[in-house]
Amino acid sequence: MTPKIASIIFLLTFPLISTTHAEESTKSAIKGAKLGFGYDRGFGVTGSYGNFMGFVGNDGIALDYIFHKEKLKVDVDAPMHWYVGAGGYVDWEDHLGARLPVGAEVQFTKNVDAYAQAIPRLQLDDGTKFGLGLGIGVRYIFE
Repeated sequence: MTPKIASIIFLLTFPLISTTHAEESTKSAIKGAKLGFGYDRGFGVTGSYGNFMGFVGNDGIALDYIFHKEKLKVDVDAPMHWYVGAGGYVDWEDHLGARLPVGAEVQFTKNVDAYAQAIPRLQLDDGTKFGLGLGIGVRYIFE
């Protein structure tokens, strides 16, 4: 892995691994955090905390900031939301780019949710290339 790629990975994952205020207990620090598995940059681990969603898979890593989230007005018993985000990705093959995920999530139980998203992306190295990816996942919600 080149130093450039290692630096980008660090910058993309830093918000997910940064610590919270020292006076907060461990339990309250992870409250609302979500961790699970899914498919995005290959098969892998997905997580979210606050407005950040991250993914580490067998094809690469991605981090998105969800800047708009709104409740869907549908007649179902489970809470559903749609969202739009912006972020970036790095593939283990040294490709990097920007992405704009648009998706929906549904909370099946108090501690389990699932999401599906369409991900327009723009590869920024080796010439500019446009693509469309899909992401799905199931996550456990910590209390």
